[in-house]
Amino acid sequence: MASSDAAFEFWRRNLYIIAIVEFVVLMAFGFANPFMPLFIQGLGDFTDREAAFWTGISTSAFAVTMLLTGPVWGILADRWGRKPMVLRAMFGVAALSAATGVAPNVYWVVALRGAQGLFAGSMAAASALVSSNTPRDKIPFAMGLLMVALYAGSTLGPLVGGIMVDAVGYEASFFIIGAVYFLGGLAVIFFTKERFEPAPKGQGASARGLLHLAMSKQMRPLLAVICILFVGPSIMMPTITLLIKELGAQTNTASASGLAFSLMGIVATISSIVAARMASRISLKKMMVIACLGTGLLNLPPMWAPTVTLFIILMALRGTLSGGLMVPSNSLIALSVSRSEQGMAYGLQQSANSLGNTLGPLIGAGLASLIGLKAVFPAAAALFILAGVAAMKLLPDLGEGEPPVDPTHSSHRGV
Repeated sequence: MASSDAAFEFWRRNLYIIAIVEFVVLMAFGFANPFMPLFIQGLGDFTDREAAFWTGISTSAFAVTMLLTGPVWGILADRWGRKPMVLRAMFGVAALSAATGVAPNVYWVVALRGAQGLFAGSMAAASALVSSNTPRDKIPFAMGLLMVALYAGSTLGPLVGGIMVDAVGYEASFFIIGAVYFLGGLAVIFFTKERFEPAPKGQGASARGLLHLAMSKQMRPLLAVICILFVGPSIMMPTITLLIKELGAQTNTASASGLAFSLMGIVATISSIVAARMASRISLKKMMVIACLGTGLLNLPPMWAPTVTLFIILMALRGTLSGGLMVPSNSLIALSVSRSEQGMAYGLQQSANSLGNTLGPLIGAGLASLIGLKAVFPAAAALFILAGVAAMKLLPDLGEGEPPVDPTHSSHRGV
C-alpha cells in the first residue's frame, strides 16, 4: 500500500494538472465569444439582428444538448472511470471546434455547436475525477482551485480571442481552439492517473440509480439551489450591453461591455481563492447562505448607477461573493454522495447548470421587453435571496469536509 505522503502527492498532482488544463481549455473555449456573431455574419448576407439571432440559436443548441447528456456521461463515468470522460470532452470539442472553422453555412454552425454540447462538459468530468481521488477533508480546497481555473480561464478567453482573431482570422481561430483542447487531452493522458475500481457486476451506475440519486434528500435540494444560482447571473446577460449603451451614448459600447465582463471575472476569481482558503474555517452551508444573501443585495445597486463607469464598477462588485457560491456548491456535490457516484452527481450538476443558463437569458429577455431593462436586477436579487433561504432550510450543514454518507458505500445503485 502506498504511504500517506505518496497518496497525498498523487491526488495533489492530479488536482494541479487538471486545474492548469481546465484553465487553458476554458480560456480557449472563450476565444470565440467576441467574434461568433461576426463569423456567422460572414457565412451569409445577415443583418446585425439576424446574426445575433443565429448566435443565440447556436448557443442554445449547445446548452440544451449539454443539459440532456450530462447525466448519461455521469453514468458512464461511474461505470468506466472518470478519466475517460475528461478525454471524451477534450477530444470531442477539439474535433468539433476544428470542424466549425470550415462550416459552409450557419446551419452547419448550429449543428456543430449542438454536437459540441453532446461531448462537452470537461469541468463536470474533471470535478468528478478530482473529487473521487481527493481526501474528503481536502475537497473544498480542490473545488476552490477548479473554480479559480474556471473563472480565470473564462475571463481571459474573450480578451485573448479578440486579439487572436485580428491576427489570424475567424476560421483559423477555430483550429487553434481545437488544437488547445487536443493538447489538453494529451496532458490528461500522460500526466494524470486514476485509481478506479468498477462496481461489482449488477451494482454499477444505471438510469434507475441516477433517478434515485437525483431525487434523494441529499441531491434534490442541492440541484435546485444550483439551478437558481445559474439562472441569477445569466438573467442579465441579454441586457448588460444595452444598459451600457443607454447610459453612455458616446461610449464605445463593445469595449465597455468587454471591460465589465472581464472585471466581473477577475473579482470572481479572487473570490474563489478566498473562499477556498476559508472553507476549512466555516461550514459550507453557512458560507453558501451568506454568499447567496449578500449577492442578492449586491445585484440591486447597478440599477441606480448614473454613469457607465459606476455601472461597470458596481457590476464587478457583484462577483465579490461568487466564490462563496461556487466553492460550497461544488464541494457539497462531492461530499453528498459516495465516491462510486461522483460521475452521476457531477453529471446531474452539469444538467442543473445548463438548465439555469438556458432559463436565465429567456427570463431576462422577457422581463426586459415587458417591463424594462432594469427589471433584471431586482429579479436576480430575488432569485439569489430565494437560493439563500432554500440553502439555509434544506441543505446539510457540512463543515471541514465531513461527508453525510459512507464514502465506501452506495445507497443509490441501480440494477
